Amino acid sequence: MMIICIFSVKTDRQEGFHIDLDDYLMGLLQLASELSRLAVNSVTAGDYGRPMRIAKFVGELDSGFRLLNLKNDSLRKRFDGLKYDLKKVEEVVYDLTIRGLKPTE
Repeated sequence: MMIICIFSVKTDRQEGFHIDLDDYLMGLLQLASELSRLAVNSVTAGDYGRPMRIAKFVGELDSGFRLLNLKNDSLRKRFDGLKYDLKKVEEVVYDLTIRGLKPTE
């Protein structure tokens, strides 16, 4: 039986795959940051529908994180950055809307 422990991830065939909750939540917050960058790059590439889907997902992610009672640590600081990621995506959607480029659903 060999247990590998890297960044709070444990793998063992009998126990299954386990990841620390804080690491998982941090990964979701980093995903939102990358998605906000993707929204801007998608518009540059001419894909006007993707920022709409990204905005919906990041908005739902923000709503979910608001339900959590986060302590004042790195996870809380990263959650505070989620507000700016959401704002960035919403600005992209707003720009598409006022320019008449927002695709019809």
